[in-house]
Amino acid sequence: MLALAVLPAGAQAPQPIRVGFSSAMSGPSAITGEGVMWGATMAVDEINAKGGIMGRKVEVYFGDNKGTPGEAVSAVRKLVDVDKVDVIVGQTHSGACLGSMPIIKELQVPQVTESCSNPKIREMSGKGGNEWQFRVNIDDLMMANAFAKYIAKNARTVSIVAQNDDFGRGAATAYDAAFKKSGAKLVSTEFFDRGQSDYRPLLTRLKRSNPESLLLVMLANEGSVFMRQYRELGLNQKIYARGSLATAEFLGQVTDNPSIGDGIVEASYWTAALDPEWEKRWLERWKTPVRIHGSLAALAFKYAVVPAIEQAIRTTGRADRKSIRDALTQIDVKDTPIGPIKFDEYHQAWINMILIEMRGGQLKIIEKITTSPALLQ
Repeated sequence: MLALAVLPAGAQAPQPIRVGFSSAMSGPSAITGEGVMWGATMAVDEINAKGGIMGRKVEVYFGDNKGTPGEAVSAVRKLVDVDKVDVIVGQTHSGACLGSMPIIKELQVPQVTESCSNPKIREMSGKGGNEWQFRVNIDDLMMANAFAKYIAKNARTVSIVAQNDDFGRGAATAYDAAFKKSGAKLVSTEFFDRGQSDYRPLLTRLKRSNPESLLLVMLANEGSVFMRQYRELGLNQKIYARGSLATAEFLGQVTDNPSIGDGIVEASYWTAALDPEWEKRWLERWKTPVRIHGSLAALAFKYAVVPAIEQAIRTTGRADRKSIRDALTQIDVKDTPIGPIKFDEYHQAWINMILIEMRGGQLKIIEKITTSPALLQ
């Protein structure tokens, strides 16, 4: 109010910049959307407390994609047509991201994806045909070769257990090929539905086939249930993971028995250990362990969207959708908790890959891997 009071007569306050975040705010994956809402709120509040972006306040809006392709289209239309956002961060889930890509191209709004890992997203972005889509995180095709080699050093046979959606199926396909190259034998691939409560029939099949290791492609909510039943049935394979098992979020769901996750090694690109101050502020504000997808959404906003908007304003004096889209292709942010953010011709950034081990209720980074397009070979 004081700022408005000192404006010259007839002058107007700068127009706010409208940023949309799209994730699953309801349905089986609602815990991820809740985390995205919290992470986005913290990140936007932080920017506004520093005066906004180039003196312009940020307004935040949310779309509910329910984790599905069709609902992602509705979420984008709501953010663009009703909320009039200038840029979208989302869609958390691979199926929702793939479903949203045609509509962001049609409506010409830039979208910066924070955690969708289906390999098709890069293939279709930038030079691949959709100039409005950008992705910060690396995908399972990029990660599979490095992680499969690590697994193959410790186990000769492996079974994949993956959620039955674009994330799980995309990962299963990538790791099937990667295991062939690494020398590990893929014994079987099992799929499950999000929200499933009984894994015992699946676990019984795994007990019969008896692979030396399991690769679990699942999120914390299902993972906490799966691992309880895994321990109950007395299985003892080496556990590797892609999703959000080796996370504070998972540990928050097994506080009665944190050792349930002992020995899990997960390939990821973010963990609370990368930013303890963020973890502390999250816990103080939301009274719950920090969540990976909300943290990734905040990082995409702070280290990709904000620098692009700043550059757009400096270059053109505007922060409209096209100016932000053009600026995203030019940003080069070297120092972030997840590594450098610079988009290639397919609008893909090459952040760090990390391996995290869970033991005794603690998470430890055991390896940090610099990534590049060489991982696609």
